[in-house]
Amino acid sequence: MRLTPFIIEAAYEFLRATPPYRGWKLPHADDVEFVITRNMKKMAHHCGYHRDRFRHEIGVSELCVSFSDTLLRCVGHEMIHQYQQRKGTETPNTEHNAEFMRLARSACRQHGWDPRSF
Repeated sequence: MRLTPFIIEAAYEFLRATPPYRGWKLPHADDVEFVITRNMKKMAHHCGYHRDRFRHEIGVSELCVSFSDTLLRCVGHEMIHQYQQRKGTETPNTEHNAEFMRLARSACRQHGWDPRSF
């Protein structure tokens, strides 16, 4: 599958409509920038930043992601980072804290993903 920002956006909105994400009040796709990267080391990323208002970016590497299931897992993973950043529950210098792991287990259980590859 050839990735486009539109496809990443569609994956995001699909997941936003499903548990556990639908209960998190994540921003609509219009308030998130979706980008394609060519990073060989990171499958995907999330970052939040300020311009005129608080915005989020979710990027997915076209070099690492070529299947729908992988795309959904990557976007779902970054949505947990997005949720934690919005809530202010990220732990500095720790990529995946205990809350992240708990939320990841819930997402994996709901969507049939292997938590070890999430």
